Amino acid sequence: MTTSERASAQQDKDTLIGVVGEMATSMTGAQSTRHWASDALWFDIVPFASRGIAPAQKLFDDTFATFESCTVEILDLDATVNGDMGIVCTVQRTALVLKDGSSRQVISRQTDCFERREHGWELIHQHASVPAGGAWDGTITTV
Repeated sequence: MTTSERASAQQDKDTLIGVVGEMATSMTGAQSTRHWASDALWFDIVPFASRGIAPAQKLFDDTFATFESCTVEILDLDATVNGDMGIVCTVQRTALVLKDGSSRQVISRQTDCFERREHGWELIHQHASVPAGGAWDGTITTV
């Protein structure tokens, strides 16, 4: 890989990391899906899956309407770009305050898959999950 190709790949990674950061701080369905492809496939933490933007926007808006505040901290991030495909994997801690005054923290994993299309990078698949089977501190085990 040439120096120019490495620089271009790093720019693409930085762009995708910025998009994921923007999605993490959004509080409306429109903001959350601003970079989604019209045919995006989404698997969410709640037992919900959708294809396309409209069902995801509605679920985001309905969910965000119950929040007084929502703060997301990205604990771990790994991004890779290969040509016109990019993947960003994160571990996120979300601090929620609901409108009823209750609060909770959730650690989740999210994988965002992007494809470079005619109008730039678009999210084509997102999968978020909360690990089952007990408490998890977000630590990633490596070799």
